[in-house]
Amino acid sequence: MRTMQKATFAIANTCAVLAALYVAFAANLERPYWAMFSVFVIAKPISGAVRSKATFRLTGTLVGAAMAVFLVPPLVQAPALLCLAVSIWVGLCVYCSVLDRTPRSYAFMLAGYTVAIVGFSVVNTPESVFDTAVARVEEIGLGIICGAVAHSVIFPQSVTDELKERIKTLVRSCAQWIADLPPQPCHLVDLLAQRRFATAVTESHLLYTHVAFETSDAPRARLLMRTLEERIAVLLPRASAVQRNLAALSAVGAKPAALTSLIAQVSRWAHALVREGKCSAGAMREQSELQQQCAAALKRLDCSPPGWPVLLEQSAIVELSELTQALADCSRLAAALEEPNPRLPVALEKTAKRSGSRALSADRGLGLLSGIAAACATLIACVLWIGGSWPEGLVAAQFAAIGASLFAALDNPAEPILPAVAGILLALPFAALYEFALFPRIHGFPSLALVLSPALLLFSFMQTFRRLEGTALVLAIAFSGALALAPSYQADFASFLNTNAAEIVGLLLAGVAILALRTVDPLWNARRLSRAGWQSLSRLARHPRPSFERWLIQMFDRLGLIAVRLVGTKRESTALREIDALQDLRVGLGIDALRKVGTSPGAANGTTTQALLEAIARAYEERLRGARDRASAAVAQHIDTEIAAVCAQPPSATRHAALAALTSLRLELLPNRAPHAALGRPA
Repeated sequence: MRTMQKATFAIANTCAVLAALYVAFAANLERPYWAMFSVFVIAKPISGAVRSKATFRLTGTLVGAAMAVFLVPPLVQAPALLCLAVSIWVGLCVYCSVLDRTPRSYAFMLAGYTVAIVGFSVVNTPESVFDTAVARVEEIGLGIICGAVAHSVIFPQSVTDELKERIKTLVRSCAQWIADLPPQPCHLVDLLAQRRFATAVTESHLLYTHVAFETSDAPRARLLMRTLEERIAVLLPRASAVQRNLAALSAVGAKPAALTSLIAQVSRWAHALVREGKCSAGAMREQSELQQQCAAALKRLDCSPPGWPVLLEQSAIVELSELTQALADCSRLAAALEEPNPRLPVALEKTAKRSGSRALSADRGLGLLSGIAAACATLIACVLWIGGSWPEGLVAAQFAAIGASLFAALDNPAEPILPAVAGILLALPFAALYEFALFPRIHGFPSLALVLSPALLLFSFMQTFRRLEGTALVLAIAFSGALALAPSYQADFASFLNTNAAEIVGLLLAGVAILALRTVDPLWNARRLSRAGWQSLSRLARHPRPSFERWLIQMFDRLGLIAVRLVGTKRESTALREIDALQDLRVGLGIDALRKVGTSPGAANGTTTQALLEAIARAYEERLRGARDRASAAVAQHIDTEIAAVCAQPPSATRHAALAALTSLRLELLPNRAPHAALGRPA
């Protein structure tokens, strides 16, 4: 964001906060400060993101308030049961929010801790639960509406501009990475690339979900975006497959000059894409020539005696051809997004029709641990509140639920809780200055707005910086809560200290519960995610008509999650020997290629291909049981039988695709087993 855009966002957000406070005071709402920090919670520099967050927050608040009205009256005479019910509800909502990694997750989160906010505050006056629930909905709804209106009217910023810039940068980064492709297997640089590209694709997907909430004439290009995501998802596995074949060729002492020349030409073409920033007509012609050269190289290899080095070279050329096609498609799709009325290129319409809805990887294990941690944090705070007869204990219980809910989905969720406590401690003297030095000297809303504006502008401006966004939100919420603006001014220093101390205790309790129940070793987490990938591969191989495109984008998302955890372990080289999500993606592409080819030439009804896929499914099931090599002999036999059958057929594009897929599967699943004797043994 440019400085001017940041400044206009800060002004719009400050206007929204002041408008919410003015209406809250005019309507004599009980706690105007809820409206105040609700504006900060939904604040985003992009107007569509503000409206989507506002919609889901308001939905979650309504559901949470309704659940509080449902739970409190029948359980108010049994405090232990009420605390248990609220804690379980908070844990259930956190579980759902972790599974749904889209902006919808915020609705689940709010539905959880709104019950704690409303329910715990009326324990002593249960007859007022409905009025309190309505008041919280009014205050939060007021802040949401003011924020959405302000960011839609005052210098609104469209999500499409940010999306186009991200997509352009992502495609250029992919082209640069392919241009610098090293002829060697997966290493740390590739692991960093996995994390960078998979995370960027997921973030772009989540950013596009806000387009539906744009009120401008921002173009909707759902099918185009989905196709772009899928084409980007195949770049890394295709590029690494070329590396894999080159390493295997080097192992048998082969250095084919034709393949080396093709790789050099692809590198030059990718460099040209990076320089031009788009796929020009000249770049398209060069890509077409590259495809023709790949086809010519395959025809020349058809005349060579069959052998393992020949199969490896053929597989590398097919992967290189697919790689250049995928990168060209990405560039065309990125260019199409720049148009006023984006249209899917005709050549990609068939691919787009096969696309299902994008579903991010759902980590049920992480969701369960997060839900249990949130429930336990809330319950522990309730025990201290009720068991210790602590008047401000309800605030601790509320903030335990809020803290555990907000940070539960992180790998190390205890990390941001301590900075949140530090943020509250930092905001306290700032709020005390206002509460006890400035407020007694002001009269009326204009003077209140005048003294609040510097702080509101500061917090709003900080929210425009990615690194400071979380800190700014903590400071804004802590500042708003500490001021506790009400229709009438009442300065109570003891209440000020006790309430804020309870907030800190609640966050610390959330941190302790999460440290005890939710903090896990990133490597263990990566292994668990990898096993989920093996399960999905087994299902992909076994079912006759799975949605491959849906599997692909889920697996690519999982690849990013695994890469994030492996990079943080400082044990990358050791971990990559047992966890290789990129290899799993390559196996999935091989399975899909065999399905597209159909039955191998000369095989009746695809029985041999289906037998091979069944053997692959069993191999991954054995891998899940810890017997990695138990089914390898059967897989080797099926692959070698298929290769021999295909090699006996006349040359064709189908034959090339089938041999490339079979060679890739043999290389991935049986890296330490020699190929069939008729194909030649590695040195």
